[in-house]
Amino acid sequence: MKTMILSLALLISTNAFAAADFSKKLELCALQTSDDPEAYEKAFSETFIYVNKATSLTDEQVRMINAHLIQVEYTTEPLTFAEIKALFTTGEQQYNDLYFVTMKSKTTGAIFFEAKSYPGDNPYGVVFTATGDLAAYNQDDNITLVEGQATYACPWK
Repeated sequence: MKTMILSLALLISTNAFAAADFSKKLELCALQTSDDPEAYEKAFSETFIYVNKATSLTDEQVRMINAHLIQVEYTTEPLTFAEIKALFTTGEQQYNDLYFVTMKSKTTGAIFFEAKSYPGDNPYGVVFTATGDLAAYNQDDNITLVEGQATYACPWK
């Protein structure tokens, strides 16, 4: 009986933690700026790394950027930092800008990272949690949240 109660308590606390983590991801819907162009600035503070001119990146930043590059089909295989930089400075994407953005929620303090580019007028990117887990896709300013194998479109207001 004690084992069953302990298992149930563990399951409830795990689900509560997952729900709290997902509620932080909901903040990313502010990236969907077509609803309110100022919502993003109200929700997040940010720092940018302009990858085209960066001198170095961490392995984790390169991993996240590669997830974006593969998702947007700039490449089919992960690239090294030097290859990424060449692609965006002298290669096929030299007309394009590539950014690595650290976003901090002004409400909860949650940290997110986004690797993004602007192949047109609006950004395309992949957003990660502070632990490096996939959190969302940004496709032409339409945000799709990711939770495990499930995806959820941010609601239009």
